[in-house]
Amino acid sequence: MSNSRSKNTILNIVIGFLSQIGILLLSFIGRRIFVYFLSVDYLGINGLYSNILSVLSLAELGLGSVVQFFLYKPVAENDQPLIRSLMHYFKKLYVGVAAAILGLGLMLIPLLNYIVNSDLPQNELIIYYFIFLLNSVASYLSAHKVALLAAYQDNRLHKLLLFFTNFLLQVSYILILFVWRDYMVYVFAMLVFTIVNQILLSVICDKRYPYLKEKSQYINFNKTKILESVKSTFIYKIGSTIINNTDNLLISMIVNTLAVGLYSNYYMVVNAVQGFLTIITTSLISAIGNLSAGKNVQRMLDVFKAILLVYHFIAAYGAISFFLLFEDFISIWLGEAFVLDTATVFAIALNFYLTNAISPIWMFREANGLFAQVKYLLLTTAIFNIILSIIFGNMFGMAGVLGATVIARMLTQVWYEPHILFQTVFGASQKVYWTKQFRYVILTGIAAMICRCLYLIMPHNIIFLFIKAIMFLVVCGTLFMLGCIRTREFTEMRDIVKNIVRKTSQQI
Repeated sequence: MSNSRSKNTILNIVIGFLSQIGILLLSFIGRRIFVYFLSVDYLGINGLYSNILSVLSLAELGLGSVVQFFLYKPVAENDQPLIRSLMHYFKKLYVGVAAAILGLGLMLIPLLNYIVNSDLPQNELIIYYFIFLLNSVASYLSAHKVALLAAYQDNRLHKLLLFFTNFLLQVSYILILFVWRDYMVYVFAMLVFTIVNQILLSVICDKRYPYLKEKSQYINFNKTKILESVKSTFIYKIGSTIINNTDNLLISMIVNTLAVGLYSNYYMVVNAVQGFLTIITTSLISAIGNLSAGKNVQRMLDVFKAILLVYHFIAAYGAISFFLLFEDFISIWLGEAFVLDTATVFAIALNFYLTNAISPIWMFREANGLFAQVKYLLLTTAIFNIILSIIFGNMFGMAGVLGATVIARMLTQVWYEPHILFQTVFGASQKVYWTKQFRYVILTGIAAMICRCLYLIMPHNIIFLFIKAIMFLVVCGTLFMLGCIRTREFTEMRDIVKNIVRKTSQQI
């Protein structure tokens, strides 16, 4: 089982990375062509509507993690009748979600005039929004089958399909911009490819697991327990959605929609990097869920410490690189007119740092099914975030809105989630966690100062952009290695990397 878990994790990460790289390259080319043929106003609309629909999709957020969690055990036991019964039930739940999103989305149309601060024609803005809404609804047609693939650790099948359809979509975007230069055709293509993706996903899943189509009597299971977990996660993820997807709304209302367009370029880059991390995170959560089933607490704690080290290193390197290199990158990619001020870029980098430095906490919490214990946590964070965003946004503009998210997280999530995880899962003191996090913060600060000095003495062009990125990686890697080389988690991480390399070479 351990070998199979490692093999699937490695395959999912490798294939996910390759797919993400291909999509990413085309996305950057497509964005460059987008800003050449269409105005920045359309960039703002693109980012704003994406965020609005993400907020509306909070109806689903009580399902995703829970569906996968409740599939772990029957998948591990190969209980096909129970899996089939659960999938039938989850499908009905997702249909309800899609209907709820459609209803909520239609109700929001009269309010668009107050949310969108743009000079574009109102009737066009409504049509664009409606297409975005249909796209969001269509994305839930096969969502329950995505969860099943994750439970089986077959995420790579989903990633390969996403790469295939996204590759064609990005090529279509580029052709549409060259031929029609029409944003309406652009967003309609998005809807078409989403529907195609969902149909193909359903077909692939049915072929992979043919027992799903078998006709047999459905097995009774505890729906109450599932619904209770859904409700707990729903409340928790309402807060998560508000925190992660309302920045564009607040920037649009407090500053303007044009500012959303400028920020969306930075967000696209950060989101692309986060996409790679999500591939790792998704694969690891499945493996952690499998590991947790063994109830070996010490082993879980050792793995947690190793993952904490890796994620904090990634957070440090990513944040430092974003803060120091964003100006050079955006200037080269899109032009100096699209560069944001230093304070805003710092807030973007700090958000990335904090999010990833604490990621292992919620990864282990979700893998262990701790939904009820934190259901009100992020809702509280979201309330702080909105209040602080309005205050700081009016005082400092975009930087204030983004900085408010960091402060809200530190006041709530940063200290409370570790308390729950260590108390409930590890049954140990948090002292070891905070000691390690403090060490990593110090190492990050030293790395940032050294990288800043290197940045100031080097030229600013595309060649040195890559040289700087490599040097920053060397600086961060060296400091973290020297600071942690004698620790148990460093040894654990080194063994895991060796194992991954060995197994990957065997697969190749």
